[in-house]
Amino acid sequence: MSTLHIGQLIKEHVKRKRMKVSQLSELLNVSEPNVYKIYLRSSIDTALLEKICIALDVNFFEFYAKRFSLENQEAKLIQCEKENSLLRQLIQEKDEKYQLLLSSRRDY
Repeated sequence: MSTLHIGQLIKEHVKRKRMKVSQLSELLNVSEPNVYKIYLRSSIDTALLEKICIALDVNFFEFYAKRFSLENQEAKLIQCEKENSLLRQLIQEKDEKYQLLLSSRRDY
């Protein structure tokens, strides 16, 4: 699973909104160099992320929620595949035993 680089995601949304770094820095009450530092972050404090969500009108928390949901779905899928394989093996073994029983009855 690819990792979520929140800073890059924020930067992309700033560009989409055609917002200048100076505008975002004013909305966040931080310096422009700090905005550039945010762009480099792979993780972020939730309080700061909340401010950024408000400033850009984007719920960045949803990106984390979707990622978590996908990881859970993948784990469940892997578990189901394992169980399915085990059940197929059990059915095959039962079928083989059944065929042996049928053939042994024919021999009588």
